[in-house]
Amino acid sequence: MKKIVFLVLSAFILLFIGCTTDKDLNSSSEKSTTAKLQDPVTIKPDVIVVGGGLAGCTAALRASELGARVVLFEQSDKLGGSANTAGGSISGAGFKMQKEAGIEDSPDKFYNDFITMGGGEKNLNKVIARKHAEESGNAIDWLQDYVGVKFNGKVDSGGYLTMNTNRVTYTAGGAASGGARYFLEAIYSKLDEFVKKGTTQLFVNSKVESLLFNKNKDVIGVVMNGKEYKAPSVIIATGGYGYSEKWLKEFNFTNITSNDPNTAIGSGYDFARSAGAALDNMDYCSCYGGSVPVSGFQASLRCNINYNGAIWVNTSGERLFNEPVASSMDKRTVWRTTDQNIVYIIVSEKMISDDKPLFSGMMSNSKPFDNKEKLNELLSEGKYAFKADTISELSKMINTKNLVNTVTKYNSDIASGKDTVFGRTKNLLAFDKGPYYAIYTVPYLMMTAGGPRINADGQLMRADGSKVGNCYLAGEIIGSANVAGHNTIGGIGHSLCTTWGRISAESAVKNSLVLKK
Repeated sequence: MKKIVFLVLSAFILLFIGCTTDKDLNSSSEKSTTAKLQDPVTIKPDVIVVGGGLAGCTAALRASELGARVVLFEQSDKLGGSANTAGGSISGAGFKMQKEAGIEDSPDKFYNDFITMGGGEKNLNKVIARKHAEESGNAIDWLQDYVGVKFNGKVDSGGYLTMNTNRVTYTAGGAASGGARYFLEAIYSKLDEFVKKGTTQLFVNSKVESLLFNKNKDVIGVVMNGKEYKAPSVIIATGGYGYSEKWLKEFNFTNITSNDPNTAIGSGYDFARSAGAALDNMDYCSCYGGSVPVSGFQASLRCNINYNGAIWVNTSGERLFNEPVASSMDKRTVWRTTDQNIVYIIVSEKMISDDKPLFSGMMSNSKPFDNKEKLNELLSEGKYAFKADTISELSKMINTKNLVNTVTKYNSDIASGKDTVFGRTKNLLAFDKGPYYAIYTVPYLMMTAGGPRINADGQLMRADGSKVGNCYLAGEIIGSANVAGHNTIGGIGHSLCTTWGRISAESAVKNSLVLKK
């Protein structure tokens, strides 16, 4: 079992806080999450935290700050989870930087945005949505004032579905990939203080296999590597299930690829289910369109679904939307709800331009590919790209019964100057000269949105309204949809981690003190 040792890094971390470049940041984060020492669990914990991503580390730090003895188990070989590569955005209401920018906001306004933008109160858990709105600003202030996270001071409405009030801010690393490392480095530095004191231990390569229960079905600890570890309180901060084909296919998709960390295997959902917890909003999952599944479940190649002149068709060969004006919400709805989650991108040879990439990689490897080279590669494989001189031949290749009629109608509408099906007015290019291409795409995701039910204290709940004793949740596992409804708003992911990391830690410590009396 491996323990993270921050002792040898103290001087380095202090230097980092003073001045750091992005290159230095990447290097220091790697060092702070790979310095290890063989060491057993030597303390009797008040709180066990399962999961060492941003939520778990936040919970461990807050519990340590409140005087608890804490043991954290992380299944992978380093801490940080998805925050190692994520951008540095976070949202909240009423935090200091927001006030200093002259922005008037309140928890009520934030909560009302959840309702308005998320499709109504029916799509969220009103209790935890309001609690999140009330505590999210405090979490950002805590990160800035106590933890020492460096922010760039910018406050805006965020990406994705923009909010009506500017309440998204950013670390010094900004919204770009890697920006979230600024959260991690500051938290690691503070955790170091408690590691030095001997009240906190952090373990990697330590996969929790199950929860321990008493006869009343209260949680009393965990099983890790076949050994029992008991504590008065347990916090589950294992992330979502975005890298679990089992969970995704049970609730959300027939075909899907994932850009989630490979640690997001849904273990916390397994734990919650074993405790009899209710699961909410599991049928909703945000996604993105255009993944070409050349690497199987792992998302690695993206087709430019907004390509000039392209149309989208389903497995029957029918168009799905007014392609050029589709919002991010429209796109995810198309790929999430269409038959088998399969959408073909149809283009002609004359639409393809060398200066406009048709394919690119994903995330940190998002460079564009040469159109001819990538098309030829995919065509030779014969699975995800198809080429024919006529639409009729192309339709047979992808087994779509209505593609010929769809394209005939589309060409006729273009000739008359009006798309009578979806009202498209932009990039109206006829499919009047081959060869033609069909690119097979499915959705890809970067986080999941449903989760086990909790109350305002972060405590796990059953469908009958009873509490699962001594068990609390933090982070993505809570489910962004349970807080913000059916949408994706800027900064919600890190806000779930830090807001509920604090709330659950406070509840867990309080519970531990009660049980120890």
